Amino acid sequence: MDVFADDYNELIDVDGVFGNKADNNLKEYQSFTDLEFSKNKSIAQIDWHPSIKGIVAVAYTEKLKYDDRVDLSSRILMTPSLILIWGFSDPIHPQLVLEAPEDIYCFKFNPTDPNIIAAGCINGQVVMWDISQYDARLRNHKNTGARANKTRSDMFDVEYQRSPVVHYAAVSSIEGSHKMAVMDLIWLPDTIEVARMGVPVENKSQASCQLVTVGIDGNVMFWDIRMQKPAGAGGLGALGSTAKKERETAKEKFSSIPATFSHLDLQWKPMNVVPLSKLTGPGLHPGVTISISQQLQIIKSKMQSLVSGNPPLIHRTNSSVSRQRPIEVEGVNTKFFAGTEDGYLIYTDWKAEKDPESGKLVSSKPVYAISTHAGPVHCLLRSPFYNHIFMSVGGWSWSIWKEGESEILQTSRSNVKYTAASWSLTRPGVFYIGKEDGNIDVWDLMDRSHEPSMSQNISSSAVTSLVPYRVSSKQVLLGVGDNFGTLHILEVPWSLRQASPNELHAMSSYFDRECSRIDYYKERDANRDTAVADSAPQIPTALETSEEEEDRLKKSFNNYLNMEKEFLVKLGLKREDDPVELLH
Repeated sequence: MDVFADDYNELIDVDGVFGNKADNNLKEYQSFTDLEFSKNKSIAQIDWHPSIKGIVAVAYTEKLKYDDRVDLSSRILMTPSLILIWGFSDPIHPQLVLEAPEDIYCFKFNPTDPNIIAAGCINGQVVMWDISQYDARLRNHKNTGARANKTRSDMFDVEYQRSPVVHYAAVSSIEGSHKMAVMDLIWLPDTIEVARMGVPVENKSQASCQLVTVGIDGNVMFWDIRMQKPAGAGGLGALGSTAKKERETAKEKFSSIPATFSHLDLQWKPMNVVPLSKLTGPGLHPGVTISISQQLQIIKSKMQSLVSGNPPLIHRTNSSVSRQRPIEVEGVNTKFFAGTEDGYLIYTDWKAEKDPESGKLVSSKPVYAISTHAGPVHCLLRSPFYNHIFMSVGGWSWSIWKEGESEILQTSRSNVKYTAASWSLTRPGVFYIGKEDGNIDVWDLMDRSHEPSMSQNISSSAVTSLVPYRVSSKQVLLGVGDNFGTLHILEVPWSLRQASPNELHAMSSYFDRECSRIDYYKERDANRDTAVADSAPQIPTALETSEEEEDRLKKSFNNYLNMEKEFLVKLGLKREDDPVELLH
């Protein structure tokens, strides 16, 4: 009990949460679309800038199936693949245009140095940008930028409308990359590193230098952006040699490409590869999304490297990986979840294990693989308040899980497919579900758990991405991407962002009760199965002789006579000392 708590302030919060019910709709704060870059394209992913408010990046992809991509391959090659970085001060012109070699399905700002952006391409390669030379432009996008002094007549000037195009600084080796599309990407926290064979070690650089990707080819790959060992004479291969010539031509054309990651360009290969093996039979599960428990330790509010006085990560990545023996960190959970295209939830370990037969270190087999959704698992999201609670969304349903336990909550089948999801950043019991019909369902488990508390239409096309952003304690925004290539910025109402004083504890107790209820039913079913097995007649496993069969039948009949006597004694029809004529 907090003896210093202000009871009057607590009463004000409670009254506000339950009293102000008029303002409960998501309001359109701003929208972004580009007639040139986002025309006839879909939004694949959204990511907010970790340290600059009002800056959001969006990846756009072609709305084509595989057969259409093959038929229109010549047109696609001529169409640039882009990530647009928007600023709230200018909803018409993007602040930056990041050019990619292929369509981008996933990307993330580096949490400790946001000037570094990593992304996964449809062809399986991983690409990076260095936007450090445009950092001042992004920070001054509100009032002090060059556009702020433009008059209304100058707004139609070509130079004014042109956004800087940033060419990618490095791309991974074709031979060492995924063989199919990269579907999800996350940066490892700045507290640990992953060494060879998946061993977690201490991160002495205090910067996020490693990232994890998952692809449709069924592999999870760990990458390090620092200098690796140089490739041998034939390390690039035929495809790599051709790509290198194209990159040299591009660097001559784009003289502004920074040399930050020149040591990785076309030679970058993953450190570790973890296959999503099937439990039975050969083959791999096609991966779509991953969730690692330690990712919640990433510092997103400010760059730790600047606070501690260290130089930014961008000036330290060229240094090679230390040759000193790393110190293994104990107590790090190396297991992670992966969602697959065929609806499976896989729990596996990235740390290699020793094969009992050969004695060699091999990739770990999955702990379990559960078929939980009737369609691709689009999202695996850990709660911002409970690291052991996470949500999976796919097909026509969503589920809430507890790590180390089973599924604790599942919705009934919806009439419309679910396509995106996001937890609330301020309320433990609230989350948002995007649907194929353009609606967003708002679930408030403090209110009800059998149906959404509110459903609101946002777009006439499918919602493809949902990413919240906390501007301040008084403002929370929700970035929504749709299949038409429009980015909607919604403002979360006060009733959905302000938590009640005991909501954190109440939701924790709710999840614990659900786990206890499931454990009770499991134990009850196990006891029932045991009782049924004990009461079942014993069927002989081999052929009996006539004497063995006669003895067995006599024993059964004598048991029946004893049970009959006990029953008659209870009814008062017989006494305890009355004899029972047993067969001998």
